Formats: sequence, C-alpha cells, structure tokens
Amino acid sequence: MARLRAANDERRSAPPVFLAPAGSFHGKLIGTVQFTHNPGYRTPFSALAAQVRFVPLDEPEALERTVEEERRTLLDLAVGDGVVRVVERDLPVVGAFVLEPIQGEAGIRPLDPEAVRRIQAVCARIDCPIIVDEVQSGMGRSGAFFASSHLGLQGDYFTLAKSLGGGVAKAGLTLVRSSRYRRDFELVHSSTFAKDSFSTLIAGRTVDLLEADGGRAYRLAEERGARLTELLDGLRQEFGDVVKDVRGRGLMLGVEFHDQSDSPSEIIREQAAAGLLGYLFSGYLLRVHDVRAFPTASATGTLRIEPSIHLTDEEIAQTVSALRALAATLRKHDGETLLHGHA
Repeated sequence: MARLRAANDERRSAPPVFLAPAGSFHGKLIGTVQFTHNPGYRTPFSALAAQVRFVPLDEPEALERTVEEERRTLLDLAVGDGVVRVVERDLPVVGAFVLEPIQGEAGIRPLDPEAVRRIQAVCARIDCPIIVDEVQSGMGRSGAFFASSHLGLQGDYFTLAKSLGGGVAKAGLTLVRSSRYRRDFELVHSSTFAKDSFSTLIAGRTVDLLEADGGRAYRLAEERGARLTELLDGLRQEFGDVVKDVRGRGLMLGVEFHDQSDSPSEIIREQAAAGLLGYLFSGYLLRVHDVRAFPTASATGTLRIEPSIHLTDEEIAQTVSALRALAATLRKHDGETLLHGHA
C-alpha cells in the first residue's frame, strides 16, 4: 500500500495542462500569456504560468490524439472473485479548452463549425470545461452579442472586457455556467478591482444600448459588415495576385495579402522578411488615404478592418478605394510610395 500511495502522490503532483487552438491569442497577463500561441509573447515567461498544448484544428484527429497523449491515471485496488488486483483509474488533468470564436491576432479567422463540434464532443467525453474568449469578438461586433452563437458553441465560461466598458471605463467580466460555479470562489479569491460600481454601471448601460430597439446594433453590424465584405471580395477578385483572402464576420474582418518576401522592391522585401509588412501598409493608408487600419499581431500580413456600426456608405467607399490603391501600388512593387508616399 505504501508503494501504491507513493506512486499516486507522484502522479497527482504533476501540474494540469490546458488546451488551445493553434494561433490563439489570450493576452499578455501572467495568467494568460501561455495561452497565446505567438512564441514572441509567451517564451520569456514559460516557467511562470500554466502549461498549454496548442491543437491544430485543421487536423481532425489532433484533439483526440492530444487528449490521449496527456491521459494520466491513478492506481487503485479492486476486488473480484476473491482476488485483489491493482487497476488504473483516469485522473482528470486537462484544466480547460480555451478558444476564441474568431481568432483575432491570428488573422481574423472564424473557427470552423465542424472543428467546434469536435471540440465540444471530446470535451464532453472527458468532462473538460470550455472557456470562450469573447474579448475581441463579443459585444455585437460579429452581428450577435456573442460570436460563438454563430457556431452553436456552448461554453462553460465566457470572458468579456474592453468594449464592455463602452470606451469609458476599464471592465472585465466572466460568465460561469451554474453547474461549474463554486459559490465560495469569490470569498476565497477576492480582487482589488472587483465589484467596481463605476465600471459596473457603465457596463450595464453599454449592454442596454446594444439591446435597444430589438438589438438594432447587431443588425447594423451584420448589414454594414455584409456590404463591406462584398466590396472587399470584389477587391480580392480584382487583385488576386496581391490580396490572398478576405474573411471574418460582421464588422470583424481581415484582409490578408500574399507573401512578398521575393518582391523585386528592396523596401517591400525587407519589410516582409522582418514581419513588418502590415505596418508598412498601415502607414501608407493613414498618410495617403486617411484610413486607419492595423495588422493582426501574429499574422502581420493581414490588416484588420473593424469599424464602427455607424460606418457610412461614403466611408466604406473610401476604405475600399484606399485598399485598391494599396493593392495597385503593391502590384507595381512600388516600395518608395508605400514608405514615403503622401496625400
């Protein structure tokens, strides 16, 4: 028995592991930086936080394989037919599967519905909670309060922040499924910044505005996003040698450009090699066309297009015109104009 207890103590002492899709971004705080796939953010702090395995969701068997590789057991005694045998019992070690419905910093990539179904099936089988990060995609930007609702994604935890504060206050919120919630949690793990009445009132008012007029804000996000996507798709067809893809949902859109590391322009070639091409594009759009866009953090060849729901037809036309000029300049490999051009 002593050897069995010692073996079990050793197995129980191993830290839990968390799962996340490849390409994930969940911030730079010490508790979440290891869930951010980009090694530039997480590597310096790899010894300080949770252990995470990144799962490539485009490989149907990857999640099952990862779960099996992480499977651990405890030893137990079972009696049958007068015989005492040592048996193995499963030891839950996967703390949670953490994901974004639309991967923002990976290049505005909505999750594939089939991959979501696989995640939910596997997590249900091993009783693994799903944490849905809606910090970027939530609060109506996709055309629904939660972008996960487009996917039929049933989470156990939902996180919101930033836009919840209406651009006025800093706010963060976690919603917990009642079956997962522990009532003594907030007593044991209190917070200096919890229950801030100022931020809470603003967050409540922000939700009221989103829900007003039967959710008109969501309808605007969907309608304006559909119009913008239609024109951006036309741009992709016109400049297929330059624009690789247009994707997203509602007013959370991304325009991905083809790799330019072999461009005859030294300026473009060097910026591409340094992973700074999207910043070159952003500077050009702002200086020459008064359009503010920015690349995604882990896929800098993708420009994020995330305007207000009050986007007008004229502003849509200005945005598409600016991107068309960018694509034409890039097609000509005119690095000088991209770097130094002025309106």
